Amino acid sequence: MLRHLSLAAVAALSASVCAQTIVTVPQGYGTKEGESSRHVPLRYTPARAQFGYDAKATGWKRPMVIRELWARPNGGTYLTTAFTIDCEVLISSIGCDPETKEFAWAKNHGKDVKVFMKRKSMSFQTFTSAPKPAPFSIQLKGDAPFVAIRPTLVVDWKAYSKSNETHSNLYIDATYVRGTSSGTYGRNKYFGRPCNPTTFYNYATGYNVDNIFRPYCYPKGIGDFIIHWIGSTQTNLPIPGQTGCTLYTTPIIFYPSIPKATNTSPMYFSWGKVPAFMKGASVVTQFAAIDSTLKQMRWSRGIQTTFGDYKLTYPYTISQRYAYGSGTRNFDPDKDPALYGGKGSAAIFQIK
Repeated sequence: MLRHLSLAAVAALSASVCAQTIVTVPQGYGTKEGESSRHVPLRYTPARAQFGYDAKATGWKRPMVIRELWARPNGGTYLTTAFTIDCEVLISSIGCDPETKEFAWAKNHGKDVKVFMKRKSMSFQTFTSAPKPAPFSIQLKGDAPFVAIRPTLVVDWKAYSKSNETHSNLYIDATYVRGTSSGTYGRNKYFGRPCNPTTFYNYATGYNVDNIFRPYCYPKGIGDFIIHWIGSTQTNLPIPGQTGCTLYTTPIIFYPSIPKATNTSPMYFSWGKVPAFMKGASVVTQFAAIDSTLKQMRWSRGIQTTFGDYKLTYPYTISQRYAYGSGTRNFDPDKDPALYGGKGSAAIFQIK
């Protein structure tokens, strides 16, 4: 009879045997408190969080059948007010990226990505200070088993609420790994002064090789149109008719879109991954904004970014990529990209 089984059936059969033992990702945390905690996706909602695990983190030697995922509160946390939200979970294994490098959620998933748990209502009841470690009490039950053929995993957890909510002191247990550093760290040099107003601040992240270079600014007016560009050198050219405003770099390339600010939360402008040949090179960036009346402009300070090749090498790879709504910043788990995250930390899940 076995000679007539397909390879997929054999894999599923092997995975079923493997699934008899309850495991955690990362491995080894069944009775051990994690070294960290995560505020996403439950402390602030709506939210979305992706967690990645490589083969060393899972420790799987054969395919794994996943029927349920269980998270747990971080030790010492508590919840004083019960709440109900909707949750949905996606999982992928084959070809997924355990580093979750991209801010576009779909790009971190593998070709076998599936909606593991369809969107459904979940209620969270009050509890006092959780023990260390707390029991795995947050159940994410799949609508059908997911067979992870490869020993890599991305768990993608969406949390929906009709408005921005804060569930104070509710963190889920997580862990982090320490990396060994090498290379030269990139850096930013801020110069000049913003105008209209003087608090139109800008920053830049991702200034090392293989990072995603992302300058960003804090809009000062809802409805502002944000213009962003890169130059090669610093300038100091006064803007005619706008006292105190300065062009700090002559544009050599403009960002290809001019987005409209819908709130005063940071707006990110991604220029892609920093290539190796940019080590030691520098660029200058600046922002301008046209207000909703199209009659007034704002100008940011300048930033000279020098790229480095600093990196951390980890004993195994875990990662997180996330975003959430808070204050005036809205967030749609189905449409909006990730804003934060990186390697070295991830939530702990028990797998059944």
